[in-house]
Amino acid sequence: MKKKVLLLAGFCAVGLCTWEAQGKTIEKAPFYFNNGNKNMPNEFELINLMGDLLFAVSPNSIEAGASDNAVYIGFNQDFGNVSISIYNEAGLVVYSTVVNTSVQQVVIIPFSSAASGTYTVELNCANGYVDGDFEHN
Repeated sequence: MKKKVLLLAGFCAVGLCTWEAQGKTIEKAPFYFNNGNKNMPNEFELINLMGDLLFAVSPNSIEAGASDNAVYIGFNQDFGNVSISIYNEAGLVVYSTVVNTSVQQVVIIPFSSAASGTYTVELNCANGYVDGDFEHN
C-alpha cells in the first residue's frame, strides 16, 4: 500500500494526474509532447501532439513529425500496443496500423502519394491517447 501511495504522489508531483478526494480514481491530465524533439530526423517538421497519456515518463515520450514523403513517429518509452491512425480533412482514415512499442520504437509511414491538405495523426493505447495535426503539400 505504501508503494502505491508513494508512486501516486510522485506522479501527482509532476502533474501527470489528479487524485480525487475519495481517493478512489485517478483522472488523467493533459500532457504535451515533442518538447525536446531530440531523436527525430531533421527533414521532419514537428507535429505537436496533445492528449491524455497516463504514465508517460517525460515530455519526449513520443515524438512525431511530417515531411513531404513520410510521417515519423518515435516512441522513447514502451507503451505496449499502440494504434496509429491518420485522418484526412473529411475525417476519413487514410492509414491505420497497430505497433508493439516493446519491439518497434520508430514508425516511418510513407506519405508522398497523399493529397495536399491537413491531416490528423492519432495514437491510442491502454494508457490513453495523443493526437496532432500536420500539413501535407
